[in-house]
Amino acid sequence: MENVIAVDDAVYAALVAARVGFESPNDVLRRLLLPEAASAATFKDVKDEVAGRAARSGQLATLLDRGLIEIGDTLRHTRVRKGQVFSAEVLEGGLIRTEKGVYSSPSPALKALVGSEINGWHHWIHTSSEKTLAQLRDSL
Repeated sequence: MENVIAVDDAVYAALVAARVGFESPNDVLRRLLLPEAASAATFKDVKDEVAGRAARSGQLATLLDRGLIEIGDTLRHTRVRKGQVFSAEVLEGGLIRTEKGVYSSPSPALKALVGSEINGWHHWIHTSSEKTLAQLRDSL
């Protein structure tokens, strides 16, 4: 029987980063979650490696690598009708820090602040350039 689960972009990126050879996402999950085939130490090592890779690979990494944004830059989202302004900081590896935590992608970072689904690529403004993250990404 085949079951389907939905995962967010950050989880999928971690699955891809944890692949060995041509493993499918299911194979990665099986290896990580069902360690009977491996020793407990090996399972812990794999988990630590996946966490390390995910921590180094935020979705803004390409923008950093191309010099379109810099570590320490500020992102801003304004809810005009509610009079709210949210901010975030770009971290090393393309991660995003808000008052709620550190995120590997723009949408979950903004969702945590506003409380509902929102496209962070289209709604975060890079304050130095006054462009959305989507506009910066489109210029690559």
